[in-house]
Amino acid sequence: MSFRSAMLALALLLSWQQLLSSSPSAFAFTFPTEGQATLTHYTLPSDYVASCGCVGRSTHYPTAALNRLAYGSNTSFAPSCGLCFELRLVSTPLANPPPPPDDPDAPWGDGIFYPDSAVASGQTPSVVVKITDLCPGAGGPWCNATMNPDGTLAGNQLGSLVHFDLAWPSVAIPNSFFPGDHDYGVWNVSYAAVSCDRWKGNADQGAVGSDWDQQDAACCPRDPAPSGTDVVCPAYYDTVGDGTALVPNTSNILSKGKSSASSASLATHPLFGPSSTTTTTMMLAWWAVLSLPAVLAALAATSDSGCLFL
Repeated sequence: MSFRSAMLALALLLSWQQLLSSSPSAFAFTFPTEGQATLTHYTLPSDYVASCGCVGRSTHYPTAALNRLAYGSNTSFAPSCGLCFELRLVSTPLANPPPPPDDPDAPWGDGIFYPDSAVASGQTPSVVVKITDLCPGAGGPWCNATMNPDGTLAGNQLGSLVHFDLAWPSVAIPNSFFPGDHDYGVWNVSYAAVSCDRWKGNADQGAVGSDWDQQDAACCPRDPAPSGTDVVCPAYYDTVGDGTALVPNTSNILSKGKSSASSASLATHPLFGPSSTTTTTMMLAWWAVLSLPAVLAALAATSDSGCLFL
């Protein structure tokens, strides 16, 4: 490896360490327990252990990822892990509604817009999900809501500060959950934090808690506050470096040795913590770690001359 490559590797490692130790103010946003949000969907493999470290069997039931601002961390587990929400479809913001019968000249559209009364009375499609994953912080245009340096908040493309990414298609959610004859891509939804007693997986002892093999590199309470009584996870960045937060034991012994996380992989390495959304960055950081001997050797080779050339 050339010296230039070695220094690049070191820079990548330092950038990763800085990411892990980001100031909590970058994620200090407590979103309301109910309100309006946007919703997309993504593919989550069955039995996959995602960012929170919830047991793989949780994927047999409805789960979702949250955008970083609402999630509460830039990697691994966060205060939102394990929370349960009822999500209810409201409208398709990127598709115009059908023209009203009394206005044939109105723009054509095949969008779906449920009346407010139907949403409020619970007559629109809904699902109760458990938060098990992180939607990437830079995952624009939907997952990129952020807090600016001056403390102001900036929403995603539709102005929403809260975004859910539903694990769907899924064995846990009917293929017909989203109405219409094609995929609208993004929905406006109403959300409300609910007790995880309403989550279909809560009665399955093998589907709750965090993956045993990850120990304190995972955090997935069964029914955390505010809707439940279990302890809330700290943000991962508060447990590393100068952080003093302790990770509550949410491990499920029934998952011991049964998940993909039991193998030695970057996704479960204690340096990085579990994250399904940062695989590429972790690979680069791990490459940087392996490159440190080359960096040190290069520095030693230049110590006599006092010169360093990049």
